[in-house]
Amino acid sequence: MGQGFGARMEGVGRSAEQATTRGAAVGATAAVIPLFGLVPSLSASDSPLTTVLVAAFALALFAVFQVTISWSYHSAQLDDRFRLALLVPLAALSVTLPLWLGKDWTILLTYLAATCAVAVPPRMTLPALATSVSLAAFVAEHVDGADTTSLVVMTAAVGLSMTTYRRILDLNAELRHTRRELARAAVTQERLRFARDMHDTLGHDLLQLTLRVEVTRRLYRAGRTDVEAELQQIEDMGRQCLERVREAVTGYRRLSLPAVIEEARPTLADAGVSVTVHLTKDPLPQDVETALSWVVREALTNVVRHARATHCRVTVSAEDDRAALEVLDDGKGPARRPLSGPGGNGLTGLTERVTALGGSLRTSAAPGGGFRLLAAVPLRGSTASRGPRIDPVTEGTT
Repeated sequence: MGQGFGARMEGVGRSAEQATTRGAAVGATAAVIPLFGLVPSLSASDSPLTTVLVAAFALALFAVFQVTISWSYHSAQLDDRFRLALLVPLAALSVTLPLWLGKDWTILLTYLAATCAVAVPPRMTLPALATSVSLAAFVAEHVDGADTTSLVVMTAAVGLSMTTYRRILDLNAELRHTRRELARAAVTQERLRFARDMHDTLGHDLLQLTLRVEVTRRLYRAGRTDVEAELQQIEDMGRQCLERVREAVTGYRRLSLPAVIEEARPTLADAGVSVTVHLTKDPLPQDVETALSWVVREALTNVVRHARATHCRVTVSAEDDRAALEVLDDGKGPARRPLSGPGGNGLTGLTERVTALGGSLRTSAAPGGGFRLLAAVPLRGSTASRGPRIDPVTEGTT
């Protein structure tokens, strides 16, 4: 799903860029078409045929250079050095043709100013524009009948307009790039969320199923008659696991601390672990309670898998605008145990959940033996609304 979404977004981005490139090439070509009206006027002035042909050829070169520069800028296929190389003969034609053929050809200088806006790097745009205006003033001074003020003002106005247009194009390109990056980030975030939820949900539920199957096997070997009831519990667990997978897929999985602890009690009891729970009387924001619920679920699963403990304690408090969670066991297992697997994926997922809310998570050996997990999440600034009130459990043991 994520790969398909990312591919579609990249395809849309490429299509938009190709459409922009084609539009720029068509627009630049259409813009130079009026210039060819200068050739008939030149032939009407009784100029020699050689002059007309040379002027037409030079004008064609001018049009090719301008369209190529515009296309290379919008397509990003050619670098700035190539555009600067084309700008040199374009500037030479813009100056030479008006000096040779008269004031009608001074319009080429406005085209030069417009082209400079996209031909040079952004830091050189204003110097290039100033150079175009200077060339316009120079040509107007040396061409009979040319209005220096009008030509300079027109050249400057066209250059500034194209500079603004280029800035808009650059910002649009940055926006498209940012949107693609945001789409990729959203896909990555969704993959991480889904992987984290699947790991935390299935790891806990499959452990419960495994323990229940072991209990059923022992009952069967002992010839007990209540095997069918155990099989019914396994079936119910399997359906519950499927429902949680659906919730993880849709992204609507919300947990509460009391519910998570109550779900874990049978598994802890089957493993011979008693649990004491102390929960805060104050209601917690929904996002904070959900994050801490995932931590409790994974921590209790860790106790069953690795601790070889007989008792554990879960404490949740809310003081000084922070919610604090402590899970402490008296296990004889390793002082530092991976949470759910050799790679410690459970601990990684829990750390991501907690740090996303500005909190922290630490694990260490407990004084006198055992294992301690500490998580703290700030309450202030939470965007989620306060969840339902959590009824305290002062000395509930199993």
